Formats: sequence, C-alpha cells, structure tokens
Amino acid sequence: MGRYDSNQKHRVLEAAVAVFADRGLEGATIRLVGQKAGVNSALIYYFFENKQKLFEEAIRMVFRDFLAMLDSHKKPFENARARIDFLVNGIFDYYETRRARMRLMMQVFNLHIRLLADIILDVLKQKEALPLAVLQDGILRGEFRPFSPLQLWWNLLGMCIFTIQAQEIASRLDQKKIPLDLPALPERKRQMVELLLSGLVVLKKDRCKIHRNTDAMKRLPPRQSSAK
Repeated sequence: MGRYDSNQKHRVLEAAVAVFADRGLEGATIRLVGQKAGVNSALIYYFFENKQKLFEEAIRMVFRDFLAMLDSHKKPFENARARIDFLVNGIFDYYETRRARMRLMMQVFNLHIRLLADIILDVLKQKEALPLAVLQDGILRGEFRPFSPLQLWWNLLGMCIFTIQAQEIASRLDQKKIPLDLPALPERKRQMVELLLSGLVVLKKDRCKIHRNTDAMKRLPPRQSSAK
C-alpha cells in the first residue's frame, strides 16, 4: 500500500507542477490538479492539507530534481570557465527538458521569493547544494574573486531565469508575427558566460594576492556576536 500511495503522490505532484505553471497559485484549483493527475480530488487532501501545502511541496520537488540533475552531470573542473559553463548549461538544459518545471520556478522566483528562500534553506540543511560547492571550490582555488558563494549562485540563477523569461516572451511574440530582435539561445548563453567570467575570474597577475587574502580569511577565528 505504501508503494501505491507513493506512486499516486508523485503523480499528483507532477500534475500540480503543470497546473501551477500554467495558472499560478491563485488560478490553480485542487479539482484541476485531480483532473490532470486522473485521481479524485479527495485523494489529494489525503496527501496534502490544502492547495498552499501542495504548491510548496511541488516547488520542493522541482528544486530537488534540479539539484539531482546537476549532480548526475558533475565532473572535475579544469578552470573557472568550466565551472560557469557547467552551472549555466545546467539551468538551460533543465529548461529545455522540463519546461513546465522551469516555468513554475520562474513564477516562484518573481512572485513568491520568501517562500523560495525558505525552501532553499530547508533543502540546504539536508544536503550541501552542488552549485554552492562548485563556486566555493573555485574561490578556494583562487579562480574566482572571494565573494559569497550563495550570492554568486543567486545572481547567476537570476540572470539565467531572466534570459529564459525573455525567451518565453520572444516565442509568444513570434507566434503573433511580432519579431523581437534577440540572438538565438545558444548565443545568449555564450554571452552570459562571457559576462559572468569578466567580473568573476581572477587574472593571473592578481592570483597571488587573492590567494593571500583567502588564506588569511581561513585563519581568522569565527566571529562572536557581541553582547547587548
């Protein structure tokens, strides 16, 4: 029975992703999710307390799935460019293969940022996120400037999502015979990687200095909060 329940729950979550991606949290209903999943609406309430809880769990599933996809493609990185290529291509590959899931994430990124932050923190408590590990390792090796890995990842993700949103807009305008002068997606990805590298990568002449600063940061004792 447990396995049967698990399969049904997964089917409900897959249907919820599609419905929420198309209609948003406000426009979606439990009835529509049930129809999409081919189950009675009452069964959904057996798994999820209400629509909000279903929405949150659908986002968690997508976020975990994205991290799992990245993890399945990880490999040693020769340099900073390989790291940025890996992360940028990972986001766009996810969009190309799982468009409904990425549309839901774009919606959450724009409209439910506090919820997204809570879910990201919850997932990070359970397992180190690969994007942060890739960036942190690049910083420790002196390939990137010593920024916060979380801040770097957040900005990289935001740039990619904005580019994907522009692509979605361009596709809809094209359907209405309104051309939008944008480079093809592969070229836009290349331009994004170049833009990121121009601001993040450490030049050879600066590498020794960055290494010294990074080593000094490692030796600093943890900061203690001051008594009030």
